[in-house]
Amino acid sequence: MSYYDEIDPTQVMDARAALLCARLNLRGARRLLRKGSFSRGISALYDSVLFGMNYYITRHDDCATLDLVDATGLFQALARTGIFDDHHAFNRLSLSVERALWQGSVSSDAEAILREVEEMLTKLGVVPFNKNNPPRAM
Repeated sequence: MSYYDEIDPTQVMDARAALLCARLNLRGARRLLRKGSFSRGISALYDSVLFGMNYYITRHDDCATLDLVDATGLFQALARTGIFDDHHAFNRLSLSVERALWQGSVSSDAEAILREVEEMLTKLGVVPFNKNNPPRAM
């Protein structure tokens, strides 16, 4: 479920739209987590990563044959190309999202999840990274 319910991450095929959706979901997730809405916040972080992967793929012609619906397969393909160092990062994120949605809350690791998502989005080119301005916490 996207922070903006009417947007489906698998249907966004335009690089600019995917970039905007990734950034909006990240911003919305930060806001939700600050307010204590952990389930929706973590879900929005997950969607932000999906939009970020879509953004990366739509910018690179050599990735055009990848299936946008298979998020895990998409992440693994990007990890094989060297975009991601940790091949299990998406699995951990998926488990955190499932735990948040099924249990209705997330423990104190919400900030760690946010940092990990921001790092993933930086590698995808969604969030610009500057040594003087590292990824923000909640």
